[in-house]
Amino acid sequence: MGLVINDTAYAGTFASYFWLPATFEMDTVQKGIVFVQDGIKKKHTIGRVDFNRPFQPRRATPTSNGNFTVDGRSLTPLDLMLYTEFDPRDYEQHWLAEQLSPTLLARELPKTAENYMMQIAINRAFEQVETMLWMGSTTYTATPGSDGNGQLVFFDGFIKKMVNDAAVNKVSSPLPLTAAASDGSTVRNIADAFNDCLSLAATQKKALLSKSSRYKRMKFLVSVATEQIYHTFLTTSLTFKGVNTTEAGINRFKGYEVVPVAGMPDNTIVFCEALPDTTSNLYVGMNSTEDNNLQLQRLQANSETYFLKGLMKFDVQYGFSEQIFLYTTKVTGDFNA
Repeated sequence: MGLVINDTAYAGTFASYFWLPATFEMDTVQKGIVFVQDGIKKKHTIGRVDFNRPFQPRRATPTSNGNFTVDGRSLTPLDLMLYTEFDPRDYEQHWLAEQLSPTLLARELPKTAENYMMQIAINRAFEQVETMLWMGSTTYTATPGSDGNGQLVFFDGFIKKMVNDAAVNKVSSPLPLTAAASDGSTVRNIADAFNDCLSLAATQKKALLSKSSRYKRMKFLVSVATEQIYHTFLTTSLTFKGVNTTEAGINRFKGYEVVPVAGMPDNTIVFCEALPDTTSNLYVGMNSTEDNNLQLQRLQANSETYFLKGLMKFDVQYGFSEQIFLYTTKVTGDFNA
């Protein structure tokens, strides 16, 4: 059963609330670095159009030159399910026994327990979804539903898709990131890595850096640990223009915002157009933004057991591979482990 009560020291008084452990939320959505396309029942395709060779020599009677190319990329959200069963009568051995209903046939969860159990359940679910948006892989070998990668096996995340996409601009020979100087063989300075991504963008897709709105549109996406490496660099590695160690770090590099994202892996930087509208290069697809509601009810009419259930569907996609600049030590094999 899905309810384990370790505190049965039924004595004295009991608080009318529970402590909940720290959990991270869906950073990727809340920080506005992706466009969320909801209402997808099965599949949603975003069209792309391009045109080449716009000019040719002038002729009195011209001939056709240049081609429009129309294609698309799809979001196909896949199923996730939260489901557990428990017996509310297990609380008879707990401090909250006094909140149980007087009659056994009507015995339900104490309201205090119900509220906090549903809250932590959805919090833990969103932690896994956030991680899956970046590190999900349907080819992990872990048993779906088990700990670790077993929680991330339900759809492919951004990093797997980018690593396996030959058209994504990748920094060659990436090394683990550090606040110290690069040594060329074991570590790479964080500022050097940011510059690697900028150099790729300047040479491979200069249109992105020529826009007057580039500082609002282009962002460096990093993990929480990588953000701390950057702050250490700002406070210890810059001799004259560094940040005072008593002040908050500045999450910008050469004018571009540095955004820490809870689901991102370490030693990884994604530099791209990251916005909460349809002009973003990063998309998250889902069935409905209302799928964060959970169902709690009796398993069946003749049972004392209750169930808690939630259903969701998610997928991720990006519009243009060549408009993504990736620094990562992750490789294809990491997503088959």
